[in-house]
Amino acid sequence: MESDLPLPDTACYCSSLRQASRYVTSFYDQMLSGSGLRVTQFAILSRLKPRAATVTQLAQSMVMDRTTLARNLQPLVREQLVQVRPSEQDRRERVIELTDAGSAKVEAILPAWRRAQAAFDQQFGAERGAQLLATMRAVVASGLHDAGDAS
Repeated sequence: MESDLPLPDTACYCSSLRQASRYVTSFYDQMLSGSGLRVTQFAILSRLKPRAATVTQLAQSMVMDRTTLARNLQPLVREQLVQVRPSEQDRRERVIELTDAGSAKVEAILPAWRRAQAAFDQQFGAERGAQLLATMRAVVASGLHDAGDAS
């Protein structure tokens, strides 16, 4: 029967990246499942570990629109892992900072995250993983977004 045949892969960069992202996100969420956080929430907390950031800075750093970031911040604020306060320089801007509980949560999750990283390297190959990371960073730095604005 034809329905038993796999659907063809796509040559679309975007679709393939999104498919890989969903696959890897699901793996990391599974590896972090005992923490009570999803990998996206962990990524937000770990970005804030070195220092506080404005909503704009954090959204740009994560290549995420402000609305999506706000939605992801809500449970972190509710769990008192981050706090949001007005900026001292511009009262219209909000600053997000890790609380002591948030910092402790990052430290508690790091071993599971490191296991996920090691498992990825084991399955995919450490060298290929490093190349993939460099490629993804290059995509983000490519200026592709600016090219889309010109059309």
